Amino acid sequence: MTAGGNLLVLADAPVREHLRRGLGDIPHTAVGDPYEALSEMGRRSWPAVVLAGPRPEFDALCRAARRLSADAGLYAVCPPAGEPQVRPLLGAPLDDYFIHPLEADDLAELRRAAGAPAGRQDAAGAEPVRQIAELIEAAQDLEEMDSHLVRVVAALVDCPVAWVPPDRVPAGAQPLLLAAGKVPRVLVPLGVPRRSPTADAYLAFAQECLPSLLRVARRTQGLHLLAITDHLTGAFNRRYFYEATDRILLRAQKENFRVTLLLYDIDDFKRYNDTYGHAAGDEILRDTAAMMKKITRAQDIVARIGGDEFAVLFWGADKPRSPNSHPPETAFALADRFRKAVHKHAFRSLGPEARGTLTISGGLASYPWGGTSVRELLAHADAALRLAKASGKNAINIVGGGQHA
Repeated sequence: MTAGGNLLVLADAPVREHLRRGLGDIPHTAVGDPYEALSEMGRRSWPAVVLAGPRPEFDALCRAARRLSADAGLYAVCPPAGEPQVRPLLGAPLDDYFIHPLEADDLAELRRAAGAPAGRQDAAGAEPVRQIAELIEAAQDLEEMDSHLVRVVAALVDCPVAWVPPDRVPAGAQPLLLAAGKVPRVLVPLGVPRRSPTADAYLAFAQECLPSLLRVARRTQGLHLLAITDHLTGAFNRRYFYEATDRILLRAQKENFRVTLLLYDIDDFKRYNDTYGHAAGDEILRDTAAMMKKITRAQDIVARIGGDEFAVLFWGADKPRSPNSHPPETAFALADRFRKAVHKHAFRSLGPEARGTLTISGGLASYPWGGTSVRELLAHADAALRLAKASGKNAINIVGGGQHA
């Protein structure tokens, strides 16, 4: 990025280099990401902004740029093939557009536009600009973006707001924002909102940008999920399990709730691999992981931490449902239900042995008695697992307790 100057340029590397040579000594800031460009427009005012197209949602990007930089000269640059997408935007919101590569007259116009004093946002405009920049940053996470919009809009309209499905909008409530997509939702006031020019401007900007911001958030979440998921079974991977478990244990120390770790593997898994092939072994791993995920709650963590070895973290910050509730025993019951389900399951690739032959063994350890870190809990659960194996397999063993087979 070339820092500072009176001209902001959003373009890929070839166009940026072409403009750098054509602008000569005119200082400018060049970026390659649309959201970085919008963030730059949120931080300060620019006499001139150049947006290179075509690109997805280019019309929405131009309108958002116009809202952020109302007094700027707003220009587009595109190749000849992109002109049909750009031409309809001329006049509103674009002041002009140029065909790449730019001619001398085009570059001269940009130089004149960039020659005006840069100026700064005045105090009255600083808060909306800050809020817009924060919204763009929040788009890296879908949940955080939703929460961020709730906080900011509630403050702007001086009224609680909430996201609801379109068919559950309270009678008489005027929707403030609509987030379309796979799960449409509407931001509605839970009272009488206080509208103002500042609130209306922010809502208009947010509505304009939401489709693009949602795509960014979903893409970012998708990449994060790929990074923490085991590709074969869909369970979490070892690295994520370690990080999440230690994080939950730290919280358990502060909030005084129970955590129980189950470590289990497939009895004689190597025999199934050798006899039926690796495809059959993969099916066993996928099916058992899916069965375990069915019996766990939303907050519990199911992870594959090695070949046929899985770890499950049963936890919940809520208080027990009854005074006689014992989380370790509850986890034991869930684990044993899973053991029985595996033993009854028909694994298609095992032929005549499809049902009733495959078993699992597991060990349970609970915080704080079985350890205060993920490594301590795994060590104690592994000792309980080895005891279950030594006692005949097809069993769940709990540290300090008995086993069930």
